[in-house]
Amino acid sequence: MKKVVIFIAAVLIWLTGCAIDTKTQFTGIDYSAYEMPALRSRDDYTASLPHPTMLDEKPPLPEATEEEMPGEDEDFTSEEIASAYDRYTDVTVVAAAKRIKLGGGATAKHMALFQQALDAGYKKALRTYRPTGFTYSVSSVGAVNPLSDIEVSCVLGERAASDVGQQTCSLFFNTVIQEYNKLFQEAKANATL
Repeated sequence: MKKVVIFIAAVLIWLTGCAIDTKTQFTGIDYSAYEMPALRSRDDYTASLPHPTMLDEKPPLPEATEEEMPGEDEDFTSEEIASAYDRYTDVTVVAAAKRIKLGGGATAKHMALFQQALDAGYKKALRTYRPTGFTYSVSSVGAVNPLSDIEVSCVLGERAASDVGQQTCSLFFNTVIQEYNKLFQEAKANATL
């Protein structure tokens, strides 16, 4: 019986709380004392901005010259994006890409060694050529084991790709492969793989 009385009292308290209109309570602030400024049109805000002169100026296009064809061992794939000259910053492009095989039995330990090799190659190429916008991207492209084949892209700013792109990417890839082979042999000798 006590449970029923307590339950009915709780329901009545809950219903009383729901029935009170809290929106009509006075907070003590009179908002009519404040003036609202008239809404301004969009033109009022944009009229005071300076005219962007850099967007109106187009840099001169480079003169057409006969380009050398890359050799068989070079994988330079720089692309020029003509529409990107209207921007403030330099556009980044994939200057070169290389597929590196870690082997069918590659594991997370192999990938950790490969990451160390990537860091060493990146630092060496960056110190040597100091290219603008230099970075790299890594993606796994292995069919059965995703870590068996890794595609590494050498990404540079467009101007740096034209100036030192081939040298930077060649040094980067050669250092990555040499460093990975060295780390792999050390890990194999220490029996940590």
